[in-house]
Parts: sequence; C-alpha cells; structure tokens
Amino acid sequence: MAAHYPTGVSMHTTYKGKLLVATPVLNHNVVFSKSVVYVYDENAQGQVMGVILNKPSKFKISSLGSLKDIPFDPSLELKYVHKGGPVSDTSIVLLHTNEWVSTNTQNANNSLSITSDLLMIEKLATGNEPQGWRMFAGMSVWVFDQLDTEINNQNAWLTCDPTNTNVFDYDEEEQWLKALELCSQQMLAEYI
Repeated sequence: MAAHYPTGVSMHTTYKGKLLVATPVLNHNVVFSKSVVYVYDENAQGQVMGVILNKPSKFKISSLGSLKDIPFDPSLELKYVHKGGPVSDTSIVLLHTNEWVSTNTQNANNSLSITSDLLMIEKLATGNEPQGWRMFAGMSVWVFDQLDTEINNQNAWLTCDPTNTNVFDYDEEEQWLKALELCSQQMLAEYI
C-alpha cells in the first residue's frame, strides 16, 4: 500500500516472497480468476514480478526437453509446465526450494528461489531436482503502484506469507482454496 505523508515521502509495501490470492473481483479476468501468484521479485522501479502457481498447461516438461534435444527422465513424464502469466509467455522459469542452484538462480525468500537458464533443464532431465519445484512459461508483472491499487482500492487480491506446501503440493482450484484458508489463518492470527 502506498501512503503519502505530509513530508511527501511515499511508503510502499513490499510483496516479494508473498502469495497473492485472487478475490471474486477477478472472476471475470480470464488470466487471474481464482489464481494464486507467488511474487518472486520487486525491482527499484516498483515493478512486481510473480508466477501463477495453479494454472497448469497441457505442455509436458519432457516435451520441453525434446524441443532442446535433451532427453528427460521418464519419471518427469507426468509433470507439466504451468502458465506463469501473460508476460513473456515463451520464457521458462523454475520456482524451487533453496537447496538447489543453477547458473542463474535468484533468491526469492528464505526458502525459495527462481532460476532461468538452460542448465536447469539439463539438470532436471538427469534427475538432479530440487526438493520442491514447479516450472512456468511466462510471468505476471505489475508496474509501479498498479498492484497496490488492485489490492487497496479494488480489493482484487489477498496477500499472505507462503508455506512450501501451499506453493508445491496443490494445484488448480484446490490450491486457490488452500491459499484462501492460509490468508484467513494469517489475518486472524494478527488479531488474536
């Protein structure tokens, strides 16, 4: 939330490392209806970047390997690339637990990182996997103060701190419902 004080200083909420959980205000939005977004970065210009956690595509991760001439371990045949958002929808990123790194890994919070490089695909193909991970095509990006407006003025999103279970163990509507429950628990904990 941005608040302007008499000094002219603007106070801006940091969303990096948070979950954004869509409210019914976004039900008409094809991309974000019942979405759970993990925010992995926020830059000095106020851009907020995240990936939609609960929108799997029909594109198998093993198919991505075949596009790059990298044979994938058959155990990954049932894993799918998720639709991370409408921006740069051909860019591939991997959200994963921090114990695993590649050549282009950026810390997102105390337990999660984001990676985007060819080596990550090669490592996954050989069975070198993080404990928890999900792959995305595209990302979700908000410009300066856009997300603040959607949260504070339009009531389009709830925010909460994620758990690895909420990030990796659910999908589709179940993930949205679990994220709503997590937001409720965290809001109540503030008042009790």
